[in-house]
This record gives sequence, C-alpha cells and structure tokens, in this order.
Amino acid sequence: MNRSIHIITVLGIPIEINYSWFIIFFLVTWTLAQNYFPMAIPHAPVFVYWIISIIAACLFFISLLAHELSHSIVAIKNKIPISGITLFVFGGVAHMTKEPETPGIEFKMAAAGPLCSFAISLLFFALTQLFYNLKFPVALVVTTDYLSFINLMVGIFNLIPGFPLDGGRILRAALWSLFGDIKKATQIASSFGKGFAYFLMGLGFFYLISGAVLSGIWFIFIGFFLRDAASVSYQQVAFKKYLSGVKVRDIMTKNVVTVNGDLSLLSIVDDYFFKYRFTSIPVVTDDGEIKGIVTIHSVKDVPRERWADTNVSEAMIPIKSNLIVNPQTDILEALAQMAGNGIGRLLVTQDGKLIGIISQRDVIRLFEVREDLEA
Repeated sequence: MNRSIHIITVLGIPIEINYSWFIIFFLVTWTLAQNYFPMAIPHAPVFVYWIISIIAACLFFISLLAHELSHSIVAIKNKIPISGITLFVFGGVAHMTKEPETPGIEFKMAAAGPLCSFAISLLFFALTQLFYNLKFPVALVVTTDYLSFINLMVGIFNLIPGFPLDGGRILRAALWSLFGDIKKATQIASSFGKGFAYFLMGLGFFYLISGAVLSGIWFIFIGFFLRDAASVSYQQVAFKKYLSGVKVRDIMTKNVVTVNGDLSLLSIVDDYFFKYRFTSIPVVTDDGEIKGIVTIHSVKDVPRERWADTNVSEAMIPIKSNLIVNPQTDILEALAQMAGNGIGRLLVTQDGKLIGIISQRDVIRLFEVREDLEA
C-alpha cells in the first residue's frame, strides 16, 4: 500500500506527503497555538492563535519543501534525476535515482539546502522589519518573525557535520576529495552522524528525567532516525562499491525448479515448498511460456480447506515487467527492482525463455562475502 499522497508536481518533480507528516504538522501547530503565540501575543482570542498557527505551520513546511527543491534543482542540473520529494515526520527527502559522481557535485547539492533556508530566513526577517515599521497587525509581525527564526534554525541544524544531514554531505564531499574514496568518506561522515544521533538521544533522556517529556521523546525519535539513516546511507555506498560491475547472470540460480499452473496448491505445498524449502516458484506452461510466480504468501491467501481444489494458476501472481529481468542487467539495478516488486525475486529471461532466478538473499550473500574479503 502506498503510504504517501501525491499533492502537486513542481518543475516536473512529484511532491508527496507521507502519512507520518500529519503527526508533525499537528504537533507544530499545537505547540505554536498553545505556547509560542500566546506568549508573543498575550490576551488574544484563542481562535486567533489557532488560525495564525495553521498559517505559520503551512508556510514552514512550504519552506522545507523549498529546501528540498533546491537540492533537486542542483541535482537535475548535474544530470542526477529526481524521482520525487516526500514530506514526512522528520521533514523532507528528495529521492535521487543515483548518487553524485564527483565530490564537487556532492558539495553543491548539499550546500544548496542550507543556503536556501538562510535565504528564506533573511526574506522573512526583512518582511518582519517592514511590517513592524508600517505598523501592520502584531499577529503578522510575530508570524514572519517566527518563520525567520525557524528557517535560520533549519539551516544551522542541517549544517551539522553528520551524515546524512547536509553538513554531513559537505563533510563527505571534502573527505571524498581528500582521500579519493567515497566509501571511506561516507564511513567517516556516517560515524559523525551516528555520534550526533547518540548526542540527541542523550539530550532527549535528559529532558525526560527533567520533566520535559514531549521534548525528550522528540529528541530521542530524531536521534533514532538519524542513527538509522546514517547506517543505511553507508550500506548503500558499500553496496555500490562491492557490487559495481556485477551482472544478474553472474549470480543467478540456473536450472530453475518450475511448476505447471494445473497443479493443486496442496501438491505444491507438499511436493515443492516443503521439499525444496523455496518461498516462491515460477509457473510455466508445458512449452516453457512463463505465466507467473506462486509464493507462500499467495498460497496462504487461499483458505487451507480449498488447497486441494484450487490450481496454482488461480493463486499465482501473473507475470509482469517488474518480475522479469535481463541477464545483462546490473545487479544494483536488479536489487532496486526486487525491492519494488514486493516479492524480493526476479525471473531471469532471455528470448522469452526462463533461464534463471535471482533473489535479494543472493545479492546480500555476495555483498557479505566481498565485504569480508576486503575487511
């Protein structure tokens, strides 16, 4: 199920909101309405606090979107396609289809975000001064002042040298240029990122024992997110290094066990899943035409009492383009395809005939072997 909602396309880039975004939107709005604006504008009606809080929260997230768009624009200018931008509970992320190829491109992309946030902060600061001098309503002045401050904080926070924050990417670009090794640079920058993440978690626990429960939980959540993001980012680079140049044909399993669509589900469970301990099996006709793939999960979707009377063809997943791969395909591209098809396997075909099968486990096993050999 898609966990994001497409809301708009900007400069050809689809913009989506993850369901988790609504959590932080509510928290930001609630905090502004209950604390920030009542302190800044005493004795105003409650509905005024909520109206300007909603407006401020919307403008804040538009600012975050502009931050991510700045990354994306620089990426596109450097021939790095962006498949979309997603706003979620921790802000936003631009989805690059590939990593920057040089330290210079990495630096420009990373620096674009904080520079954008600082520019937005300066814009709202100027508006605050203008509105104040022109005696505009205090609610408007306080709102632009808040937006100036929060964008300044976003820019400063993102400059912290911990991967995958923008500052961590700037650090990686510098280390990459120095050592000429993106894996080593990513490892060091990710270590800084993990260190900062543990600092945030420690700060969160301090707030918890001090009685600031909401702030403590929030810092701990951010810390966990940054720690995991740093680890995943390093793994992605390591995958690229150790698996670069490997093709599907190099690690696919040949002599594939297949089944006919006329076989009953009870037979495939007893004679194939139990015997071979596979979790999925290609379904082919007698003349070798590929019809689909049957998995343990697709069998389980059928009530057990119907297994004896239900054919494999009725429970299989019909063949689609995202289930098939060419033997010449790069293994990293195949891995991304497997992650997207929900099965974790691909049928390797040539001239319309099944010649092999490959799974995520095969790729991970090869990665672990190569990593151990170079450790």
